[in-house]
Amino acid sequence: MQELKQLKTNEIQEVRENILTEQNGCCALCGVEITEVTGYSLDHQHMTKKETIGEDGAGLIRGVLCRSCNVWEGKIWNNTQRYRQPKSVQDRIDMLEKLVEYYKKDNINLIHPSEKIKEPTVSKSNYNKLKKQYGLSLQKKKFPEYPKSGKLTKILENLFNEFEIEPYN
Repeated sequence: MQELKQLKTNEIQEVRENILTEQNGCCALCGVEITEVTGYSLDHQHMTKKETIGEDGAGLIRGVLCRSCNVWEGKIWNNTQRYRQPKSVQDRIDMLEKLVEYYKKDNINLIHPSEKIKEPTVSKSNYNKLKKQYGLSLQKKKFPEYPKSGKLTKILENLFNEFEIEPYN
């Protein structure tokens, strides 16, 4: 193993800029150009109380991440520790690789009961076209109001069909 060097606080900016240059000015995870607006972090592997510096990457810098990716990566790292208790960094990598493979699998064509298919709502612009055509047709009946629920009523359905206007976008 290569000899480890303790970085001083006043060296962080220079190291971060050097790494960022190696990363072509982009976040190592999402690839977005890092600016003052996106913010950036000198990402490192946090140590547990049981680890020593350098052991399995503990305490070592990994790269430069945008602020969002740094938070996201930290949540993944911490939650993997909390819920899966990996014994090493390789265990984490194996778990994440399995997760990626799982995500790549085809889904089963069944909708979970907690997920509902949204019914389409009547297009307000198409409703207004219908209302205008209805008025031009000189019909004397009162035109129905736009349904508060947005659901197509039988009366509106018949009018949309009569005037050959699509109720939905």
